[in-house]
Amino acid sequence: MKRFGLGTYALRGGVAVALLAGCGGRQPIGAPSAIAPSVGSWMRADAKSGDLLYVSNPGNDTVTVYGYQSRKLVGTLDGFSNPAGLCADTAGDVWITNEGEHDVVEYAHGGTQPIQTLDDGSEQPSACSVDKTTGNLAVLNADDVAVYPDASGSPTLYTGGEVYGDYALGYGAHGDLLVDGGSYDNSKLIAFAQLPSGMTHLKQLVLSKTLLWAPPTFVQWDGQFWVVGAGTLDWFRITDNKGRLEGYTVLSPTSSIVQFWIASVGGGSGRGNQVVVTEDDPYEVEFFQYPAGGNAFASIIDGLSNPYGITVSNASKQ
Repeated sequence: MKRFGLGTYALRGGVAVALLAGCGGRQPIGAPSAIAPSVGSWMRADAKSGDLLYVSNPGNDTVTVYGYQSRKLVGTLDGFSNPAGLCADTAGDVWITNEGEHDVVEYAHGGTQPIQTLDDGSEQPSACSVDKTTGNLAVLNADDVAVYPDASGSPTLYTGGEVYGDYALGYGAHGDLLVDGGSYDNSKLIAFAQLPSGMTHLKQLVLSKTLLWAPPTFVQWDGQFWVVGAGTLDWFRITDNKGRLEGYTVLSPTSSIVQFWIASVGGGSGRGNQVVVTEDDPYEVEFFQYPAGGNAFASIIDGLSNPYGITVSNASKQ
């Protein structure tokens, strides 16, 4: 069984939210794939012309790549050791946290060879996020956040905020960073911290809704609200050091949700309109309307092996 910085993969994937989905127009893509030995990285020649969905697979140490619209497998990146969280920048470049090798690896949109590798020392990086306002890359370690200025060089380390065993993080619209993990005050609760732009340490954040410690509890900015959760995605508006619940989305997946990514398809108001999730037992990626939620409208099962991290890389508009 693969092991991450916060414990086993089963802990990360074993959240107690497993609602049954109806048939509701779901369209599985591909067939189940057995765990296979490494076969080398490959990518379809036309892959980079469209938006791509990247999924990390610690079960066989690969990252699989799919056409976002077609939902078909278009490539596989190989040679990792426990690939975990993923993130993408505004250019479509994708960062992969490589826990077993203690580094973070960058690939160009649709590329098959690394274009940059950042050494994370003795840490086991588990998640990442790119600040769209500065290009800074935030990498989540067990008990700190490493921020690489302009996604290069040596990082600045941030601690504090009464959070331990950091689990997830994400940048907002104005360079503010949200982190979640365990609570020093109550081991049964999730704690949150924020790093406002320009601050030198994490600050404790108190949400109006108490969330129980049941990893995973991913966080992401949806263009209007901070979104936290797994099967239920709670939306918060954060002011200073307080977060007020503004609403929620309930997803009905076929198995336990591991991570999610909110995507904006076809433009719109700036708030995401689809959410894509990785699921464990059986391995699957499912697509839902957002913020409506409910049953998935499509799914992927091809090429997955203990799917974990997920991100969308947008094609260049030039």
